[in-house]
Amino acid sequence: MFLSQSGRLTRRKRAVALIIIGVFVGAALRQTLPVNASKLLSFVSPQKAPQTKPPSDREQLAKKPKPSGTLKERLGEDDGYGLTLFFAADIGGNLEVCGCPIHPLGGVARRLGYINAYRQRSADAATLTVDVGHIFSDELNEEKTSLRDDAVLMNDWIVRANEQMNLEIVNLSHRDLRYAGSLLSAGAKLKAEKSAVISANVKAAAGSARVNPAPYVIKTVTSKRLPKPVRIAFIGVTEFAPDDQKAAIEAAGFVIEDPFAAVKQTLAEVKDKVDVTAVVGYFRLPTATRLAMQNDDLDLVIAADGSGLVPDPKQVNNALVMFASKQGKYLGELRFYSDKDGVVDRFTTRYIELDEVIPDDSPMGATTKQARSEIDVVQRRVAEQIAEAHKGSGDQPSIWVTAETCGSCHKAEYEIWQKSRHSHAFAGLATKNREFDESCVGCHSTGFRKEGFINIKATPQFANVQCEACHGPGTEHVKAPKTGNYKTPATPSSCLACHDPENSPDFVFAKYWPLVKHPNSLKEVKSHRSKVRSQKR
Repeated sequence: MFLSQSGRLTRRKRAVALIIIGVFVGAALRQTLPVNASKLLSFVSPQKAPQTKPPSDREQLAKKPKPSGTLKERLGEDDGYGLTLFFAADIGGNLEVCGCPIHPLGGVARRLGYINAYRQRSADAATLTVDVGHIFSDELNEEKTSLRDDAVLMNDWIVRANEQMNLEIVNLSHRDLRYAGSLLSAGAKLKAEKSAVISANVKAAAGSARVNPAPYVIKTVTSKRLPKPVRIAFIGVTEFAPDDQKAAIEAAGFVIEDPFAAVKQTLAEVKDKVDVTAVVGYFRLPTATRLAMQNDDLDLVIAADGSGLVPDPKQVNNALVMFASKQGKYLGELRFYSDKDGVVDRFTTRYIELDEVIPDDSPMGATTKQARSEIDVVQRRVAEQIAEAHKGSGDQPSIWVTAETCGSCHKAEYEIWQKSRHSHAFAGLATKNREFDESCVGCHSTGFRKEGFINIKATPQFANVQCEACHGPGTEHVKAPKTGNYKTPATPSSCLACHDPENSPDFVFAKYWPLVKHPNSLKEVKSHRSKVRSQKR
């Protein structure tokens, strides 16, 4: 890609690489993804297939039509690459496609389905798979002392799925360390046999039972298309943890050292042993840029930072800097090409939208289903324990009154709510075995973690998105029914608490608002404002 025979990047090849970046990113081979808040890579959509049935009401609300095209189109042209590196990040313990969006993206089974089709299409080329960081869930229990039971099980299944898909390199981010201790200990019951778990700046704390992760791994890649083996060093690194997470990392038995010093030291050790050097890091763009500027021997920086923003790939000093997308919704694909002497002298890069056009890998689909079933059992058990404890505490007064109480006076509004999806928002979770998943229930209930909904066993009366989910607790309004002693939600900003880009990417306020607005929505606001103005006079 970038290397001369001596292993160092020449100015001519850097110039070629820069040209190729511009051309390939601009074309994007049909599939791309958001790159920042105000800019998109170009997107070329395949021809829309004829509708075989009328679109559902949800599909009519979507920003984009249902994905069309073929797997062959997604794969793009086989243009003679010798090696392809696939990369993803921020899985957070979740093997599945998120079920909230109208057209969901991602999922490990779909990712492996694409990679297997890619391998089958070009059986004489090599592939590598990398996770950039935050592959494990870091959700804590109620006491904030350890991982939740379901989070531990989710992570156990991530390890098993990694083995099944032969995920070769896993970089540990600071968010992974609460679970990583169970892998990096002498008596670990579950071990990553196929995946190299790496970090150059994460160390076992003095006196802990942990062992240091490998600072790097060298992969020697061969294929019929490569005139000679290509040796790639992957160096793992993470930024320092935020202040509110440092205590938890220390409790897990780890310390995080200076990432810049760690990379410089490790590069000095590996640079003469390999053809390509790569840092796989969980950090922000300024850190990625600084690493590239400080290390002339660095060829690749593959990063992620949890923000969901993916800047355009760019050349910084001698290194190509690129970012992985969040939650594996878009699969990063970096293609390597070599000259007749076997020197990797150029590359192309793109992001594949993992939509429903791409078929699931069947064995991984079965693994995902089994994992969800077992996770649901644990979540259900914990919910029942919490419900028993809640019942034992006796009836407690609540600040929430439920939609039925609101409907006794606001009949027209209540009828509109009953006909909306908000009134049965919780039912969708049951069909996906997610009704006890705390990462989901908050946007399908009222007052979650605010003295309202606890779980469907303990507080079923607060399930669904009821009036108070938008207007706030209704106790005071029931005591003194008058305009102004309840919240009038600001729109559309209040809607975005749940209808955010990650979980509701198709949300368009102008489309959704007519489905939930009710007679007093504007009248009461105007009345309240008029009253306030009169009082000021």
